[in-house]
Amino acid sequence: MYTNLLSDFSRVIIKPVDKTYTVGPLNPIHRELVAQHGEDYDPSPYFELNDELLNFYSSLKGKYAIDLFTTDIIQNHPRIRPRLESVFSNIFSANELGLDKKKSTSYVFIADKLRVPPEHIIYIDDSVGNTAAAHAAGMKALRYTDNDEEIVEEVSALLST
Repeated sequence: MYTNLLSDFSRVIIKPVDKTYTVGPLNPIHRELVAQHGEDYDPSPYFELNDELLNFYSSLKGKYAIDLFTTDIIQNHPRIRPRLESVFSNIFSANELGLDKKKSTSYVFIADKLRVPPEHIIYIDDSVGNTAAAHAAGMKALRYTDNDEEIVEEVSALLST
């Protein structure tokens, strides 16, 4: 039985507004914008939140724990963080915790922090390496490929079993 949903952030919950930017992490863009415009720059010309998934995750709150596991720092932007805190109970940064999301031990660590066996967690990420590591740790790992409707259907089906 699944009790927790754990989601990646970059390219799942936050995406570049520029659809031609299809490779590379988003945190370097964020760092550059902070250097040019300061910590409180307006992220909306550069990034957009995935409201479809955020609303779906919000609809699960109360019945399931909803948590975020991301790599770096963009989730801490002062105009982004409040929206995330309204959805996610915990926001974990691999870099802040000294973890590598490509290693299964990182997902075991997060499961331990959540006090939940890995096999009770559904994990969503856009990276093949990260989903493979989460799967190796015992989580049900789903790959995100800009397939909101499919992810909603898969998660809903898993939670109903």
